[in-house]
Amino acid sequence: MTMPTMKEIHHVKAGPLWNILCCPFTATIGLIYRSIKIYVAPCGGILCSRLGNCLWGTFCCCCGWPFKDKDFFGAAALGDFSIDDNSKETAAEMEAGTDWVRAKDLDMFRDKRPKLFQGDIEPADLCQGSVGNCWLVAALACAAEFPDVVRRMLVTKEYSPRGKYVVRIFDPIEKKFVKVTVDDRIPCKKGTKTPRFMSPKGQELWAMIVEKAYAKYIGSYASLEGGFTLWGWHTITGDNVFQMSVNEDGSGGWYREDMVAIDDKEDKRACGFRKTKEKFTGENIWTLLKKYDQQQALMSASIGKMQHRKTDGPSGEQILEDSGLIAGHAYSVLQAKEVSYGNDKFRLLNIRNPWGTFEWKGDWSDNSRQWKKYPTIAKELRYMAADDGEFWMPFEAFMEAYTRVNICDRSTDKDASLDVNESKGSWGIFCGFCCGCLNFWVCCKGARNLYCAHESSDLTRSVTEKKCCNCMCLNRLRYNQV
Repeated sequence: MTMPTMKEIHHVKAGPLWNILCCPFTATIGLIYRSIKIYVAPCGGILCSRLGNCLWGTFCCCCGWPFKDKDFFGAAALGDFSIDDNSKETAAEMEAGTDWVRAKDLDMFRDKRPKLFQGDIEPADLCQGSVGNCWLVAALACAAEFPDVVRRMLVTKEYSPRGKYVVRIFDPIEKKFVKVTVDDRIPCKKGTKTPRFMSPKGQELWAMIVEKAYAKYIGSYASLEGGFTLWGWHTITGDNVFQMSVNEDGSGGWYREDMVAIDDKEDKRACGFRKTKEKFTGENIWTLLKKYDQQQALMSASIGKMQHRKTDGPSGEQILEDSGLIAGHAYSVLQAKEVSYGNDKFRLLNIRNPWGTFEWKGDWSDNSRQWKKYPTIAKELRYMAADDGEFWMPFEAFMEAYTRVNICDRSTDKDASLDVNESKGSWGIFCGFCCGCLNFWVCCKGARNLYCAHESSDLTRSVTEKKCCNCMCLNRLRYNQV
């Protein structure tokens, strides 16, 4: 019998026998260590940071206060938007029309203290700006369904009066997380205090800070133009990602492709896709969407573009007015639900447009008659009509329109984090600490994450609808790469 490492024992990955033998250790010392790492250490770090900022701002205000990131500023940070489209601005033109405004001076924070997080973290926090980075907005919107994922990205846990933030990004080539430091100077249109790029719906900073960190990591804001949601998820979580695409022969079948990172010094986002031998029917796609939704995976979808048209958007998006959809654009898939009303049964998908507006116009859209016809379904799905980019649509209509589905098979063992509760003021951190520990110990969240969490896998879930003890079985379908 091979002796497991301490890391395998600590994470309950040492095999059935060793996991049972070491259960007293992992269920006591292991959980205590986790709770200290998740709640105690960050809480202490935040309090020390507050004290340090107070002393620094009072006595050393002329030295490094506020923080200025000299490595990412000006024309070089904005980048050249005209490289792929001569009608767009060059780096010099963009810089001439841009003011770099501190977060506290933005219009959205007028007479109010900025917050890194305000209230709950949710997909509606994000709204795409003028740069064509719907791939990143969609990736972050999906991640925002699980607040712990977003909080783990931000090493800085609350608003920094010094304007310094650290964001954690997974490097696909180095296969490890790296830390990216940025300041809170936000690019705004000349003469205004309105952000050029990402602008959150509420009065919070995290979306703009994360976007700036990605721009710095990649090279510039212009480098964010176009991209893959899968790459975004991989760098957010470090977990396995893949996509399913419809066959171009019109047969209606689907196949799986795996993303492969490419070591390119000029382009950190360089990646390719390796086609596998796995094939799926439309019914298989529904089963997979439902199963991955149940295991809290991240999902998105897109519509293949037609030939270039004069009406195409600034980043190549093709607006389909009749349906209210957009081709060449990444959508977040938030939920896959089977609902019924009497003998009527429906398969519905909850989808979000990163633009925060322009929605599906067909059945089960915001203005659809179905919601009044089936009021219990509206109540079950917590339907609310709003022009927020989020909508429901039938799976059958989804299959007719969409040509690609992206999946991030997310690990859930680290779904616990300290909520600073900035909206509650200075004492919010203690409320977050107490509530977090209560949830971790009394409500058994720590034990669930340790023993019952899903681990990311490079295997596709089974497409067979099998049930065991009222739970979806965890059968896998191993794939063979071509």
